[in-house]
Amino acid sequence: RKIGAASNHLLGLINDILDISKIESGKMSLRESVFSIDELMESINVVVRPMAGEKKQAFRIKMGKLNRELFVGDKTRINQVLINLLSNAIKYTPAGGEIRLEVSDLGSSSSSVERLQFIVADNGYGITEEFKKVIFDPFTRAEDSTTNKEVGTGLGLAITKNIVDLMGGTIDLTSEPGNGSTFTV
Repeated sequence: RKIGAASNHLLGLINDILDISKIESGKMSLRESVFSIDELMESINVVVRPMAGEKKQAFRIKMGKLNRELFVGDKTRINQVLINLLSNAIKYTPAGGEIRLEVSDLGSSSSSVERLQFIVADNGYGITEEFKKVIFDPFTRAEDSTTNKEVGTGLGLAITKNIVDLMGGTIDLTSEPGNGSTFTV
């Protein structure tokens, strides 16, 4: 089990470094295909619920009214964005906390484009104003007594921001130390 966990951790680090290299060289691309939003949410639930359960956290998914069930997009990269955000929410929320993923339809911007909004919110440690300014920079991590015990490279949010940008989307953060964080994609 220890070897398996260490191997998965190293594989994650290698994949993050490769993703950053692709981003920096301009070679990251999207692979669009038809996908079901329900299947995407179920696959995220399967990964995230046990992680939250290990820390005795509540994890909730709230699906707003969607105009469609099927979408065209890069399901793998959307999944990556949401898992990165949710993993951080779990990592930086103490035991007994709550993590939410909300999905809503913002409507059509044209006959062929539907805009979705994903919100990842927690009631964790929160983020200082100073750190908000650099949170999406590669290899950046908050440095304080509550976050130093958490393992990470500081690449997840940089990768997330670049994927969102590549998709023509936006990512916004609201947070206050001691009151959690909300990322809106």
